[in-house]
Amino acid sequence: MILKNEKKVCDIPPEVLAPAGDMDALIGAIKGGADAVYFGVTDLNARKGAKNFSMDDLEDAIDMLHSHGVKAFLALNIPIKQKELQHALDVVDKAYSFGVDAIILQDLGLLSILHESYPDLALHASTQMTVHSMEGVDFVANEGAVRVIVSRELTVREITDIVDHSDTEIEIFVHGALCYSYSGKCLFSSFLSDRSANRGACAQPCRRPYEFVVNGRKVNVKGMGRFPISCAELCTLSDLDEIVGTGLRSLKIEGRMKKPEYVTESASVYKRAVEAVCKKEKLDEVKVMELETDLAKLFYRGFTKGFVLGERDVVHSKYSSSYGVFLGKIRDISTYRYTTSLTITLKEDIQVKDGVGIHTKVGVLGSAINKLLDKDGNEIKTAKKGDKVILEISSKTGKAVARGNEVYLTTDQRLLESLQRTKEQGLPVNIEVTAEVGQKLKVRMRSDDLSVEVVDDFEVQEAKKAPTSEEQIVSAMEKLGDTSFTASSVDVKVAGNIFIPIGVLTGARRVAAERLLEKVLQQYRKEEKHPLLSDISHFCVDSGCGSIVRTPVLSVEVKNSGALFDAVEMGADCVYLPVRKLPELTSEQNAEKLEVARKSAEIVLLLPRISHESELMQLLPLIEKAKESDFRIACYTLGQVEIAKQAGVPFVVQKEFNTFNSYTADEFYKAGACRVTLSTELNLDEINDVCNDISCRGSENQLEIVVHGRELMLITEHDLLKPLLEQGIATDGSEVLMVDSKGVEYPVKRVDERTLIYDSKVLDMSDKMDQLKRAGVDVMRLDLSLYGKRDVKEITSAYRRLLDGKPAELRPRRGAKFSRGHYFKGV
Repeated sequence: MILKNEKKVCDIPPEVLAPAGDMDALIGAIKGGADAVYFGVTDLNARKGAKNFSMDDLEDAIDMLHSHGVKAFLALNIPIKQKELQHALDVVDKAYSFGVDAIILQDLGLLSILHESYPDLALHASTQMTVHSMEGVDFVANEGAVRVIVSRELTVREITDIVDHSDTEIEIFVHGALCYSYSGKCLFSSFLSDRSANRGACAQPCRRPYEFVVNGRKVNVKGMGRFPISCAELCTLSDLDEIVGTGLRSLKIEGRMKKPEYVTESASVYKRAVEAVCKKEKLDEVKVMELETDLAKLFYRGFTKGFVLGERDVVHSKYSSSYGVFLGKIRDISTYRYTTSLTITLKEDIQVKDGVGIHTKVGVLGSAINKLLDKDGNEIKTAKKGDKVILEISSKTGKAVARGNEVYLTTDQRLLESLQRTKEQGLPVNIEVTAEVGQKLKVRMRSDDLSVEVVDDFEVQEAKKAPTSEEQIVSAMEKLGDTSFTASSVDVKVAGNIFIPIGVLTGARRVAAERLLEKVLQQYRKEEKHPLLSDISHFCVDSGCGSIVRTPVLSVEVKNSGALFDAVEMGADCVYLPVRKLPELTSEQNAEKLEVARKSAEIVLLLPRISHESELMQLLPLIEKAKESDFRIACYTLGQVEIAKQAGVPFVVQKEFNTFNSYTADEFYKAGACRVTLSTELNLDEINDVCNDISCRGSENQLEIVVHGRELMLITEHDLLKPLLEQGIATDGSEVLMVDSKGVEYPVKRVDERTLIYDSKVLDMSDKMDQLKRAGVDVMRLDLSLYGKRDVKEITSAYRRLLDGKPAELRPRRGAKFSRGHYFKGV
């Protein structure tokens, strides 16, 4: 096997980074041999559903990891509200003093603050930053990140290119749950149930059942199950050599809400696989299948190799929850008063008390195996793969089962017990014992560059009868089970016919271990800095411009040049147009209209919502033409921001960057942004907080909010509509709706084989204009990118009048449902 970047791989094998939602899972990660563990504290992390660690637990968690030679990464990977910044700083300050090895961040403002306040603290850019290009990596690296967790949608080839052209550490997910959307760009849960995925409270709407309506007609799509946007679990084990061969730094396992046994097994499996790859060994297919089966017994809703290994269809639409490993089909059923007997031929080994899930017409029903019988009716405790057996389950569950139902093994007690018995892997130490008659006993314990020496009060005696052997001394020293250490060697130097009580040896070993542990932990400790947000420097474009109060201007987002001219005619001060429409806009037939439009309105060209490296390169000529024509551009990704920054093109930051605070806005201004669009998850009070804290407000330093339009819930690399097109159910121009079990309809669009899913409701703040004005923003945007000519003109005209203090009403639109978004609630 030939590895790409072989020198990088063999010199520094990638770390296995395991999740921990609580202390039990953290210990489980240590048991599994993880090199590093990531965890959250309080509610400032992207897994609020996990138990997480309290501030009181933080020191113990970090010490536990360091005492076993494992790195501790603290996840603060959510956008931070203005009023949360000081709290976030306080959390980091404590973690810093306890010796945390890195902070994982989504918020660009917090990243900048921490880079300034803690220059010696490693900062990792979360996958929530949606970095998927070399330029995106460069941008966050320049902001202070030493590592980037790139998007799950990148392929091995793209990761290799990034690693080869960057000194920044790269990390990817290799196992666990997949988000259907690009991480950091999903608002589905937020607008459906007020639970923000970006803020760690995802209600997982992607795991729910949906149907499709095409051009007003309900359709059945062949091969598509009830859960069309529910992803399978990522499992890259079979081709891990390709991933390791990229030369990346870290392999991340998802699962902060998973059980400790899952963490232990997944860390152990991937650790062994990495070691095999780095020894130029390859796990054979049979061994890989065995390992995948054990992983599936702990959590399984189908496996996918993911986009990273070239799979494009990553969903598993038949089931959306964990359902275990296939055990067999029910061949016969016998029903009794208190029990039901199922006859099956086993596809896996089982034992009494294992858990099973039976797939019935009413759903998946679970039960424990209460009794196990062989084919002759004899009671047994265990059974092997291939055996024909009878499972006795509860009669309550048995009432719903039928012949032919599939049975899955959901709990393997033997595997769980084995993982629970696994011992934590200790930090290797070398022990030296010096024993000379008449001299005090000396025990020296060393771990890497740290060492301690204990001189015991006991003077070594000459043996009168049975002398103390070297073997006895070694045995006493090796018993480090009650510590976080493991003896890798014990060197005994004996002079004379010695006698030492075993209790003395044990006591000296214990003191040495305690002192060495104290030394190990102390090397990580630092002094608290107690930083105050008020002391953190703010960026300002023009220190003399001050805070300017004025009437907000009106911006309108449209889909073509015709709509652009209509919006300008109706009073738009700024119009956003897709950059791909630039040739159409600047065509000879539009020359006169364009000249007129530019006299009264600013024109901003929208770059694509996602731009992998090859796509970014294709955009360069358009960006250059925009610069030559004196147009601004609007950026959706950090890679696009870096390109605009390098080209010197003024740009607008889109709401997809999840800007929640003034420090994040300032970082974009510093990079060359003329305008920052705030997150649509902020409420009016929170928007006002940002407006009041922006370091400098001026014509070239604006804040924008979206006040009308249909919110984009998510964008995914998965081509959801491909089966509909292939089966002739839909065409490129069809109106496609995804409908949930309550009949709520979500418009679905296809752009370059990617899927965009929109909110069922339309944001309409037309009757709240006075409150919007008081929030203090500079620009109010209408997103009319899904609207036709008549609507663009009517809606733009109405908002123009409202901004000018004149009365206006929007006509009701048939079938449309409206909302206030998060303006009066937030997340």
